[in-house]
Amino acid sequence: MQTKIDRLMQQSGVGFGTSGARGTVEAMTDPVCYVYTRAFLQALEKQRLVEKGATVVIAGDLRSSTPRIMNAVAAAVYDAGYTVMNAGFIPSPAVACYAMANNWPSIMVTGSHIPDDRNGIKFNRPDGEILKADEALIRQQSIDMPEAADINRRALPPVHPAARQHYLQRYLDFFPADALTGLKVGLYEHSGVGRDIL
Repeated sequence: MQTKIDRLMQQSGVGFGTSGARGTVEAMTDPVCYVYTRAFLQALEKQRLVEKGATVVIAGDLRSSTPRIMNAVAAAVYDAGYTVMNAGFIPSPAVACYAMANNWPSIMVTGSHIPDDRNGIKFNRPDGEILKADEALIRQQSIDMPEAADINRRALPPVHPAARQHYLQRYLDFFPADALTGLKVGLYEHSGVGRDIL
């Protein structure tokens, strides 16, 4: 049965936040995450920004719900006829930067600064973040809503290190090798996904 995204937003409580969908972990069920992802890809197809078979880069943050949501997103990407590249747990700018350099769309599962009982899915076109016009087009899409048990749970492929390395290399190329010589640097790791890269 076809579900209109605009209606799904009202029914599920998962609406558009910053550059994508956000909601409580409880509301962000596998079917909801799957349908949002299919709608995003369908909207890109209507704008002729992607073609079937293209690579879609997926990454996530360190929230406890992120691996489950990444798997639902990957299932939708596979079922829509695209190739999944798993960039692992890296920051939003890292996945977007790498995907844009290759003219690929990307999807980041992250709640950014909101509490752990919430999460989100950030969608990036091959040329950058989705904008309000993209959101409007995504809202107009109608997608078949699967039952949770019917979502094809193909495992995410192994983590590919290219996006992480691409992000690191930008900084290593920009700053001279001795840029921090003689300085004492304090680093507060906390729970941010960028902590290991920093």
